[in-house]
Amino acid sequence: MQKTQFISSVLTSAVLLSSLFSAGGEIAQAQRSQRAVSLLNAKCVNSGLGNIRQQNLDVSIGKAVYTSRFFMGPGYRSASITCNIKPETSSKPGFQTLNLGFGMRDNDTKSPGVEVKVYLDGNQAETRTVAPAQQASLTLDVSNVSNVAIEAVCASPTQYCDRVYFFNAALERQSVSSQTKK
Repeated sequence: MQKTQFISSVLTSAVLLSSLFSAGGEIAQAQRSQRAVSLLNAKCVNSGLGNIRQQNLDVSIGKAVYTSRFFMGPGYRSASITCNIKPETSSKPGFQTLNLGFGMRDNDTKSPGVEVKVYLDGNQAETRTVAPAQQASLTLDVSNVSNVAIEAVCASPTQYCDRVYFFNAALERQSVSSQTKK
């Protein structure tokens, strides 16, 4: 009888702990997703000659599948987007980081490389060159930044450059605990 009660209490505890850990994981995921916002949710304008389009599309980059959120097509020149990321109301916490992930499709083999430049408040902060089948990732501190610009520049002055696909363009807010520590 005592063995049965013991086993029953162990099983009940295991189920209870499992549900608590599962709920804790869901809460942590919800907190992360509340802190992350797509860059394209900010006030953005096309500021270049090339093509920029928001489009969810699965693409193969480096023999891996990514879901692209938008693309920049520099063509023979460049494409550029500028976004104001400063919250309109001071009651909202500002953004702390910008995470970018981008690359060129595997099947764009004849395209020259594309130089992706990121500007923070007009100052060039990072540059990465991607070629077909290559991807790159950047994490930038934007805690004191109002405007972010991304420019995709064709590496060749005479050849057509294919699109750069952005599978990550997430702004993350400062957590409440890190704001209270400041």
